[in-house]
Amino acid sequence: MPGYLTTAQMAEVRQADDGTFDAVFIHLMSLHHAGAVQMAEDEWHSSGDPRLRLMAHAIRHEQQGEIALMKNVGGIEAVRQATRNMLANNL
Repeated sequence: MPGYLTTAQMAEVRQADDGTFDAVFIHLMSLHHAGAVQMAEDEWHSSGDPRLRLMAHAIRHEQQGEIALMKNVGGIEAVRQATRNMLANNL
């Protein structure tokens, strides 16, 4: 499953000290969210239940927004990225 963190990655975040925890957390959460984006993208482009496809589109957009926040994207650039994310798979 894309974005599923390994045992080693989970240990890395558990062992991170105060000075590195935020950076490790953001890196691993970005990978995790990117996996959710990929799974949602697959569902969005499937021929499955239209309700699930719409939900997948919303999940994709929301997860991409959280990745942007973790990368400190703000202001007008956040608006630009959100607009692009609604239309495409942009990470």
